[in-house]
Amino acid sequence: MSHAPHSPYTQPVPNSPSGGSSKNTVIIVAIVSVTMLLMCGGVLGLGYYAVERLAKEINAVNYDYMSDDEETPHALMYALSENETIQEQVGEIESIEFAEEHNVDNSLYSENYFYRVVGTDGDAIVRAEVSDKEDVRFDRVDWVPDETDLDTRVELETIPVPFDLVSSHATYELIKDDETIKSEVGTISYVSYDWELTDEYTSIEDTSYVLKVRGDAGETHVRVAFDEYDYETPERIELMKDPENPVLIYGEPDKKLEMLRKGPSPSDQDLAESEAEVADSDSSENTETGE
Repeated sequence: MSHAPHSPYTQPVPNSPSGGSSKNTVIIVAIVSVTMLLMCGGVLGLGYYAVERLAKEINAVNYDYMSDDEETPHALMYALSENETIQEQVGEIESIEFAEEHNVDNSLYSENYFYRVVGTDGDAIVRAEVSDKEDVRFDRVDWVPDETDLDTRVELETIPVPFDLVSSHATYELIKDDETIKSEVGTISYVSYDWELTDEYTSIEDTSYVLKVRGDAGETHVRVAFDEYDYETPERIELMKDPENPVLIYGEPDKKLEMLRKGPSPSDQDLAESEAEVADSDSSENTETGE
C-alpha cells in the first residue's frame, strides 16, 4: 500500500526555540531605550541652548549696566591709588574707564571686567574681579602688560575700599578722623547706606540718608544731608547713637529741627497772640453787627 507524499503545505512547522520571545523583548527594550536616549538628548540640547541664550541675555543687560556704571571705576581708582606698578605705567591716575572694546567678547555672565586706567603719563589695561561680599569691592585686580594678549596678566596689590558708593566715600573722608566717631567705632573700615533706617528716620522730600559706619571697635550710624543738586556732597552729618537726639559732627544744624526743639521764638509768639486778638475782635464786631 503506497502512501501519498506529504504536501509541503501540510508540513508541520517546527516550534520556535525557547529563547525567541526573550530575544524579541530585548530588541524592543533596546529600541525603546535608544528612543528615550535620543529624546533625552534632544531635551538636554534644548535645555543647554535655552540656558546659553538666557546667559547671553543676562550678560547683555549686565554689560549695558557696567558700561554706564560710575561707582566701580571710582572704587577701582581708590583701590589702585597707592599701587607702584600702575604709577610706573601711567603716572598719577586721572580717570578709569570701562574698556568696552575688551569686554564685548564675554559670552556668559561674568564679574570680571577690563578697565582702562588713564594717567598723566599714559594708560594701561587692568582686569577687575568684582566681589559679591558686602564689604569687599574687588576679589582681585590684574594688570594686562600687552593689550593684544588679555590672557597674560599680573596680579596687583590693592588697598581695601572703605565705602560702597561715591557719596559714602565723601562721607568717609569727612568722618574718618573725627574724634567722636573714633570713640564709637575706632578706625573706620567701611561706610555704607542703611536703607531700612533711612526709611525710618528721613522723609521722602528730604535729601538725607542714614549710613552705617563700621570700625575695628564697633559700629554706629550717621545721618547725612546731601547737596540737593548732586546728592554726593555732604552738607550736614549727625551721629545717630540716639536717633531722637542726634549729635552734629559736621556742617550747620538743621534749622527746622532746631525750631521744633526750641518752640516758637518770642517774636513769633507775640505775632501769633496779636493775630489771635485781631481775630477775636473781628468776631466780636461781627456778632454785635448781627444783633
